[in-house]
Amino acid sequence: MAFDDEWAGLRTDAAARMRLNGVPGGGGLPGLPESSDADLKSSAAKKAAAIAALEQHIQPDVQKAGSAMDEATEAAAKGFKEWATGAGIDGALKGWRASVKSLQGQLAIEKAGLSGANRLYRGTDIHTGNQFPLLIPKDAKGGKPPFPSRVSDY
Repeated sequence: MAFDDEWAGLRTDAAARMRLNGVPGGGGLPGLPESSDADLKSSAAKKAAAIAALEQHIQPDVQKAGSAMDEATEAAAKGFKEWATGAGIDGALKGWRASVKSLQGQLAIEKAGLSGANRLYRGTDIHTGNQFPLLIPKDAKGGKPPFPSRVSDY
């Protein structure tokens, strides 16, 4: 069988199995329940816990690990500075520093994304609700809708 024929068959099989809105029944993937519903679920408490873990543990630990590697590698580079090995260690150290900086940047992006998710959900909820003002009866006392969305509680 030629490569092109095999590749076309694999693509056809993958397209037949693909679902854009999820994996049916968890699909045997780790972390997915065997039966999952298609509802959007968001937990402000879990996002806050993830942000706290990023701020208090993950980012400081990445910084410590990066610094520990810097110190040990700089000492090795100084020891081998007259040899080509020293230049190689210096190059590896530059790559290491770039990787640590990139990882710190990605962690900051993830933290900002988690922080902004509640604002995004709440803003979308309010915007959608404002599109239907005549359909939502107002409470006589507070002027609030009698059935507020659970997203508005966050």
